[in-house]
This record gives sequence, C-alpha cells and structure tokens, in this order.
Amino acid sequence: MKTTSLCILLSAALLCGCSDFLDLKPKGKEIPTTLEQYEGIMNNTLFSNLSNVTQNPDGSTSPGSEPVYTIYMGDELTADAESFASLDRTSLAAYTYQADLFNQEDRSAEWNAPYQQIYSYNVIVNGVDEATEGSADEKLRVLSEARVGRAYLHFLLAQFFGKPYDEATAKTDLCVPIVREASVGNTAYARNTVQEVYDFVLGELTDACPHLAPTTVHRQRIYRAAGYYMLGRVYFSMGRYEDARKALLTAMEAAEDNTVGLGLFDYNTMLAEWGYDSSMPYMFGLTGSYPNNFDEDNIEVICNKQISIMSIVFCLYPPFVYVKPEYMALYADDDLRRAFFSDLNYTGTVRYPYQKRIQRMVYTLAGDMADLYLMLAECEARTGHRSEAESLITEFRAHRMPAESAPVPASVTTDDDLVRFIVDERMREYMMTGLRWFDLRRLWNDPLFPDLKSACTHTDGTDVYTLTEERLTYRIPPQVLDFSSDWTDND
Repeated sequence: MKTTSLCILLSAALLCGCSDFLDLKPKGKEIPTTLEQYEGIMNNTLFSNLSNVTQNPDGSTSPGSEPVYTIYMGDELTADAESFASLDRTSLAAYTYQADLFNQEDRSAEWNAPYQQIYSYNVIVNGVDEATEGSADEKLRVLSEARVGRAYLHFLLAQFFGKPYDEATAKTDLCVPIVREASVGNTAYARNTVQEVYDFVLGELTDACPHLAPTTVHRQRIYRAAGYYMLGRVYFSMGRYEDARKALLTAMEAAEDNTVGLGLFDYNTMLAEWGYDSSMPYMFGLTGSYPNNFDEDNIEVICNKQISIMSIVFCLYPPFVYVKPEYMALYADDDLRRAFFSDLNYTGTVRYPYQKRIQRMVYTLAGDMADLYLMLAECEARTGHRSEAESLITEFRAHRMPAESAPVPASVTTDDDLVRFIVDERMREYMMTGLRWFDLRRLWNDPLFPDLKSACTHTDGTDVYTLTEERLTYRIPPQVLDFSSDWTDND
C-alpha cells in the first residue's frame, strides 16, 4: 500500500503549543523534550474544533471551515423547494441521504480532523515518559489525558465511518484504523473492526481516567469529569446502560466537585441577560450574547470539541433547512428553548417555517452538562432506578422552563414511558444541532422506538428522501481510498 492519505493527514498536525516551541515538524526536526513542551501541545486551541487544519507555508496552522455534515441529517429537519435549491452539493448529498457524501475534491472534517489530532496526542503518548523536568505523577497525568483524547477521537471516527455497535456483528463490521504511533512513515494501516475499535477505546479510557487531574485550567483540556463523561458516552452508544450509569455518576460527582465551575444555565433568568425580548423574538442572536464555548462563564461546557452549525442558523440569509412542525410541537408553550427558534427573519417581516437562530453557533461533542444529565437520567430509567431518573430529569427541566412545568407528566406511567420521555427531552435540548445523529444510530433497532425509522425522512417540498440503515455509516472519503486501494469501502 502507498503512504495513505491517513498518514498524510496525520503528518499535518503536530500542533504548536502555547509555548510557541512546537512548529509543524512531521519531517523530523525538533521534538519536545520537556514536560512543559508536551503540555504546550495540549494547549493548542485547534484541539477544540472538529474541523480540518491546514498547514501554511510558514509551518503554522489554520482551522478549516468544512462542516460536519450530520447537521443536515437529523430526522427533525425539512425543506421547501426554495431552501432545498440553495443547498450546496455536499450539503444536498447529506440532506438527501446519498451514498456518496464526498466527491474526489472534497476534504472530510469527520475523517481528517480526528486523525490530525490523534497524531498530536500520539506524540505525547509516545514520548512524555522520557520528558525532563517533570515528576512521575505529572507525566502520568499528561500521558493519561493524551490517551483519553486519542481514544475518544477514535470513538468519534467510529460514529461516522463504522456501523452502530452491534455485539452480534461487531467482530466483522469494518471500522477505522487504530493509530497508536506518531509516525508518518507507516504504510501498513488497515481498517480495524468495530469490536477492535471499541475494545481499544474502552481499554484506554478505563486505564487512563483514574489518573486524570481532578479539575482543569480551561475547558479544552481533559480532566476527571470530562474523561468519565467520555467513558459513559461510549458505553451509552453501545447500549451498555449499567456501565454507562456508573461512569456518568462518577462524571457527575467530579463535575460537582470542580473548581472550573460546572452546572446548568437557568433559562428563566439567563434568556433576558443574553438579549432575548419576547416582543422581538426574531432579534434574539443579534442583540445579545450567549457565551461561546471558550468563555469562563459558560458553565455548561465540560470539555470543548466543537462543531459549527453556522451554515444552518445564519439568520441574515434565508434558511437552508427548517424544523418539522411535529418536532416543534414537542415544545410546550412555556418551554424556554423555543426562544432559540423563530418563524420570522431578522427584520421580523419575512415568515419562514421555524428555524434555529444564530444565538448558538457551536456545540461540543466532548461533553456538556445538559448531555450528562440527560444520559444519566436515561441510564437510571433503563436500569430500574426510576426515582433517580425522575429527580434528574425534573432538575434539568427546571433550568429550561418554569419550575411548575418541570416535573415528569402523570401520563408517563411505566419505565419505558420514562425512557421515551427522556429521549424526547434530548430532542428538545438538541434540536437542529447535528447531535441527533448519534441517537439515531443508537436507537435504530431499539424496540422502544418502533416508529423511529418511518420518521427519518426529508423532503424538498415534493420528493421524499428516506434514511436507511446503510446511511447510518459514511462511506470512506475518495481521497483516502485513493491511497488505500486494498480497503473495502462501506456499503
């Protein structure tokens, strides 16, 4: 096999740290030698984005702008003839669930960004034990953070390019290469199986999480709450809800005992502070400021690995996609999350179906407090801890609506009803963010959701496009296959 595209992409990402010591040196010039320099690699803000990184002629790097295309693939979305016609080629392919999402000329942030960052984590994993000027405990802490980071990125890759985890087929389903070394000369990469990838991820996380720092200096770094959130999320995606529950309980304890300040925003008070005015709801996002994921006062971000939804929320232009009416109906009239949607443009004069507003442009894939509450509540409900589940979901909802509306409705009588209610709550929280994709994969064959598949349709106003099980997995980008001609592509 030739040097793969994966190797080329890996070599592009030995990221410069805050110390400015590290340039892009994949060709083997300078390597870090001190613990401070290894820490510097971890402090680069490019670790916070799931987007392509471009290596500039001077050796510096710049983040790319390629979106993660799951923002067009949720079952809550719809379009009309006008908005459909405005989609570019790749967005259109995603929205219509085409097999070939990427053309030859397209770069894939879903593939490139994780492997770029894995390269840098591997620089740390492979070398930090030999670093000077640090104690054994300090080196173990940095090593553990890098192991968790690279493991979680392999997990994210599996959510795009591997089939949803199924114990019956995981040992034969092809996934992505496991990369453990910061080497640009290795030409022997092959696709590991889904089981191999998940075994690697779980092994790394369970070994490394106990050695993470109890808190962090900023939310890009991986620490105790973030690591156990990631471990819980991996188990959650596998349907191992008792294992997920245990990990998420540890994450919740770590979040509560944390100097960085973690919690839930109370929308009852914060919407006005962010600039929401109910008399001019269409102005929300133009007159206020929801804190970005890097802000110290964004108490909901546990660890930032963000994706942008700018291309579907930029309210200065007509929207590309809308929310289906039946999904907007999931919000009660007093659910304050409705404020993030509008059926008017920014002037208040042109009416559209409901669209998300520019107020929130990025969402993290590496942990926020809302997801921690919702995952843990679902795990409690699925494992026979109903009172704990109801307590968690009520506490969560009290931050999103008036307290009197927060309790679980009396119509939710069984444990299965409660699971479905919590999954609907996840939809209400993450409507039109791209995060629904992960639940679609997880719940596709769950008997509690028999109507899920029939709801996974998009339209252009005339024709209907239906999500199939094959399209829950991306095909490998052509640029990668060009250098990996012996690989078998996904269906």
